[in-house]
Amino acid sequence: MPRGLNNWTYKDVCAFLKEHGFSFSTYLGGSHESWLNTETVAVVEVNKTKSSYPPRTLETMIRQSKLSKDVWREWAEK
Repeated sequence: MPRGLNNWTYKDVCAFLKEHGFSFSTYLGGSHESWLNTETVAVVEVNKTKSSYPPRTLETMIRQSKLSKDVWREWAEK
């Protein structure tokens, strides 16, 4: 389970994105996927991995999602 912005896994990111209006869009090659939110016109590139994401990788996904860090943190505290 994520704690703040640490320890986020692929399953956590996908669950978060689904709850916030994103849907799977397409495979980008290798282990990368594209998730799209048509309301905010945001595209998040997600790398399918078995381990947790490094903080800088998660920061990039947060920026791409156009959602604030606070929204991500609040979801992690559930």
